[in-house]
Amino acid sequence: MASKKKPNPEVVEIRRAPKILPWALTGAIFGAIAAFVLYLFIPADQRSSENILGLLFLSMASLGFGVGLAFAITVDLLSSRSAKRAEAERVVE
Repeated sequence: MASKKKPNPEVVEIRRAPKILPWALTGAIFGAIAAFVLYLFIPADQRSSENILGLLFLSMASLGFGVGLAFAITVDLLSSRSAKRAEAERVVE
């Protein structure tokens, strides 16, 4: 007959943290939409070539990606301050 060990309680941290990649990709999508809208506001006679649309997409999507990333990291830092601590026991079957 094996003796059962009483599990030692551990202190764990409970908090909600955002997933960083979805926030960054959402920012990139909004940046791409903003680039297309900005492209539509350029008069047709002043557009040098279709290459401007690609450059706008690249720059605005990168900017949106960075803003989404910065927002997610900021929310993550703020949520770590309001983390709760609890005792938990590990269950081994």
